[in-house]
Amino acid sequence: MAQHDEPYGGNRRGRVAGRAMLLGALVAAGIGLSPAAAHADTWRTATSTAWGQTPSTASAAAQASARTELANQAAQLGEVCTSVTSSAGLQYAVPSGGGYVYGGTATGLCAPAPPGPSYTVPRSATARGEGSTSTAATQNGAAAARAAIVSAGGDCTGYQTTGVTNVYTTPTGSWYIYDVTVSALCVR
Repeated sequence: MAQHDEPYGGNRRGRVAGRAMLLGALVAAGIGLSPAAAHADTWRTATSTAWGQTPSTASAAAQASARTELANQAAQLGEVCTSVTSSAGLQYAVPSGGGYVYGGTATGLCAPAPPGPSYTVPRSATARGEGSTSTAATQNGAAAARAAIVSAGGDCTGYQTTGVTNVYTTPTGSWYIYDVTVSALCVR
């Protein structure tokens, strides 16, 4: 069987091989640009200098400053850093012995910050509160209702007192009992 040349000097086998290579390159590029690759952990380093009256205070200040710089750098990128290590080295000593300048370096494994909790589960609870004033009885009932919500829902926000019912007040007005309903949004 004779091999037929395609227009412009190419042959079928060469075109198929070229297309396969192009497809492979596109797949590799897609994997490299995928969101998972964009959010991979990255080692970051930050440096800073600090002055101190003694070598130990200057070294500690330089390391703390470098750690702060690393945290600021990560925060600007929406990341948090773990496994942070730091070191410092003498850069300058005042000839009269009046101080030291150290250069600090901090390195850490930085990654995108985890998403915050999602408060999507509505919860409510009613609890009885008692006290020598109506305000105290209402506050005690609300506190007990909030505690019941937290025990059932974990992390919660947006607490609101949605109902207060007088159960009993002594004839002399020296003791009050209320049922108090509290609502909130919780994580689970």
